[in-house]
Amino acid sequence: MGNVKSRNDTHHQGNRKFTRNLSQPQLTTTAVQPPPSGTLGETAQQQQTQHDHHQQSLKQASFWSLGSLNWNLSFSTSGRRHSFKQRQKSSRKSFNTLQYSRRSKTQWHKPLTNAIFSSHFKESSRNSEFHIDHLVAKGAFGVVFRVIDKNAAEKQQHKHGQQENNTDKQSSTPVYALKVLKKSKIISENSIQQIKDEADIQKLCGHHPFIVQQIDLWQNRHNLHILSEYVPNGELFSKIANFSLDLIRIYLAEIALALDFLHNAGIIYRDAKPENILLSADYHLKLTDFGLSKWLKLGLSTKTMCGTFQYMAPEILRGEPYTHSVDWWSLGIIVCQMFVKRSPDIRQFITITLPEHLQPKDSVDNILHSRQEDLPEAINRDLRDIDEFLPEEVAALPHEARDVLKRLLEFDGQKRLHSVRALQKIAMYKDFKIEAKYLLNLRPLDIIKNDNITLFDGDENIRSAENNIEAATLFQNF
Repeated sequence: MGNVKSRNDTHHQGNRKFTRNLSQPQLTTTAVQPPPSGTLGETAQQQQTQHDHHQQSLKQASFWSLGSLNWNLSFSTSGRRHSFKQRQKSSRKSFNTLQYSRRSKTQWHKPLTNAIFSSHFKESSRNSEFHIDHLVAKGAFGVVFRVIDKNAAEKQQHKHGQQENNTDKQSSTPVYALKVLKKSKIISENSIQQIKDEADIQKLCGHHPFIVQQIDLWQNRHNLHILSEYVPNGELFSKIANFSLDLIRIYLAEIALALDFLHNAGIIYRDAKPENILLSADYHLKLTDFGLSKWLKLGLSTKTMCGTFQYMAPEILRGEPYTHSVDWWSLGIIVCQMFVKRSPDIRQFITITLPEHLQPKDSVDNILHSRQEDLPEAINRDLRDIDEFLPEEVAALPHEARDVLKRLLEFDGQKRLHSVRALQKIAMYKDFKIEAKYLLNLRPLDIIKNDNITLFDGDENIRSAENNIEAATLFQNF
């Protein structure tokens, strides 16, 4: 036992014989004859010895069997093109590549300032598609540029040739207004939701004929960009020097339709002023800049103090809850300026909550940050009569002009004129339809010529090189 006779080793135990074939990893058993008889002690000793050899043989046979199995497996796969380890390495490499490609497309690697605004402003910047023509305006959060589509300009130039002058090419080339806003300023002022609301509102309401249409939104690492239609004749009072009754009738109706549309859509505007009313090419009006607008269902009220001081309704300045009627008060102030080139002295009744040294043109921020000890004590008195509140020149106006001013500048917000339906019933709009289709068929420019209304020389055709350089520099800084 234990000697190697050939490729086979044989072990005996009891009535069985175990055979291991080195060439085949398996165990076989055959029956054998019982050992010769002997004494009981010798038999027990032999059985114990055979049992020990049997246990050792089982362990050794198992080891050899597994070894030969591994050798056979390795030998059978070695002839293939790629080994198991190579395939495993290749699979691991492809998995890592897939993981990297997925990781590079996730939002976790985007700047945080991009992720904040990504719900409204796409990240594919279009700045390279436009040429900055000149600076239009500067605001609290950024600036507005007049831009020209480069591709459209090149096609137009190729179509008409090099013989045409620059003015003709620009007149036929599509131009836009590009509003660029600083992200850092928006975040520091906690105005993120305000900017998103502005984008949503202008996108929702831009199809109205008297509201500026929004075209596209995008962002880069530092700025937000709002691309809108360009309204060529600029702000209302920067173009028209004086207004006739017929012209005011048209412009009041157009602004009223825009405000009424916003209110019925569940939006309060809160920033009606001449700077936000633009003149189109055919001298119709368009409302722009929805930075202070808010979602507010018709009939509900809010209490946030915001707006431009000179055009804010009394209930806002007194810190009271207010409704959509505050927009009609602002419209009344604008109409008063059209008639007599002056605004009502609003300090007559707001001195009960504001310091005397504040002027009508002071910003809201100065009002909000005034110290409490600077505010005078509240005076319990009734508001003055509307005739004393309005400028003296109003008394010389026609009856329908005075009537519309008194209805729009009503101190009590609940009694104030606050709808197109109510406006249609007053004397000023007798035999006049306050409808968009009807108004668009009218030609304000004909009224301007017939009534000898003075127009300021626009700065559209006269642009200095210094202004263009300033605009390009500002755009690069943004």
